[in-house]
Amino acid sequence: MEGVQELYKKFGVLADAKEEEHEEEYLSILATVSTGSNAEKRLCASFIPRFFPSFPSHQEKAVNSQLDLCEEADPMVRREAIKGLPDLCKGDSSLVSRMADVLTQLLQTEDHLEQTIVRHCLVQLIKQELKGAIGGIVNQVITGDEVIRGRALKFLFEKLENHSPQLNSDKELKEYVLGQLELVCDSVTQAEFTDMMGLVSSLDSDKAAQLVIKQTKLDAIFDPAKTECIEKFCTCVRLGLQYMKKADSAVLKYYSSSVLPVFSQIESVSHKLQLLQVLSEVLSHTVSEEDAAVCLDNVHTVLLSYLPETPPGDEEDVEEPPELEFSVLECLLFSLHRVASQVPDFLGDETRIADLKKRLTYCARCCSCYTRRLKSSSIGEDPEDKLKLKTTAFKSINNVMMMIKDIFRTPIVYKSEIVFSWKVDLANVKRPLPAAAKQTAVPASKKRRSGTMSSGREQTKSREQQVYAPPQGRYSSNIAAQRVGGRSEGSSRRRY
Repeated sequence: MEGVQELYKKFGVLADAKEEEHEEEYLSILATVSTGSNAEKRLCASFIPRFFPSFPSHQEKAVNSQLDLCEEADPMVRREAIKGLPDLCKGDSSLVSRMADVLTQLLQTEDHLEQTIVRHCLVQLIKQELKGAIGGIVNQVITGDEVIRGRALKFLFEKLENHSPQLNSDKELKEYVLGQLELVCDSVTQAEFTDMMGLVSSLDSDKAAQLVIKQTKLDAIFDPAKTECIEKFCTCVRLGLQYMKKADSAVLKYYSSSVLPVFSQIESVSHKLQLLQVLSEVLSHTVSEEDAAVCLDNVHTVLLSYLPETPPGDEEDVEEPPELEFSVLECLLFSLHRVASQVPDFLGDETRIADLKKRLTYCARCCSCYTRRLKSSSIGEDPEDKLKLKTTAFKSINNVMMMIKDIFRTPIVYKSEIVFSWKVDLANVKRPLPAAAKQTAVPASKKRRSGTMSSGREQTKSREQQVYAPPQGRYSSNIAAQRVGGRSEGSSRRRY
């Protein structure tokens, strides 16, 4: 207790003194940090910041002493020391970045009360000097370990969102914050990247678009075997679409020069579909004639690889259609529909259009066949997820038919307004009442001839959705799954 009483005496002397007076007492308090009891150290933790501005020549030693107290084994000492860190910056704003860096490291604590204190102290620093505080936090996002990085980002996004009005009113500060956020792009996960883009777009939508497109790494060689890169590319482009007023030329050129030429080498059916859906979404924006011309040949070539050739002795009614991936055909026909509308001469070539119309004629017959089979399947007995899948299938086939009809008009027209099947709202799709189901039932013999829908679906990861395939049987392929971005719980961290 003598040590505690002695510290209180020194406090009284220093409290009544002027600046730089009684230097010996202050140095004695700093020395007690390494030799005193826990009770004495708790007092030191509050006394050091209290008189910190009065002894500028000893500030570095005082800072180090306070940081030593933050590492004490006794939680009471640590908490008191942490509370004092923002006070060290009150007389010297240059320390804000350093203290923010230290406090961000302390976010890794599993002590709930201590973490609350750390977050409160960081808020104090942000109020004191936003620019310096952000710089310190961002440094730990880049250099810290996984736990620190994740907690620091969560805190940063939350607080910056609260300060967006202030940032939007200060151009210089906003530019600094945007620059700091750009620095962390390569160290965030997919989900964090999405959250970050929401924040960036609230500050500058043009900058958000630039950051998203930059993360697609359009200067890198497209490797069809790297599934993670494919998913990152699709996620980034889709995010960028929110801020695009017209189709991005760089993205379309990348598709034409890097993606479509090696499209057949991609093994995953779901990744192929994902890439084509993203291309369709990009092309749904305004497309210039120059950009359309870049894509035409490759889109046409890939489309032909999916369109069936008319078999010899073809009859008008198709009884045994080939396996068709209508989800893929929907994307490719839409893409051709969009780019050809900007370059009409492309489908004006007689040889090209004759072959295309021949294939599309047979494709339309197959569409009619599959539509009949979908209608004849017993909807009342379908589980809810299968009913939604069937709804998407009808929409996909209908879109294909609409675009085929446009191409068969003379002259070709490009007037159909397409709502993508994967964008259809399925939230309100409900199973019909049993009575309605009975009215649509068909004889069992006809069902056997027509085939039935698949009774189940493959298990998918958290970021996957079902892709429509024809009704199951000898005419169909299995239902595949499409990755749509995101990260499964417990999966390995992916940098964006």
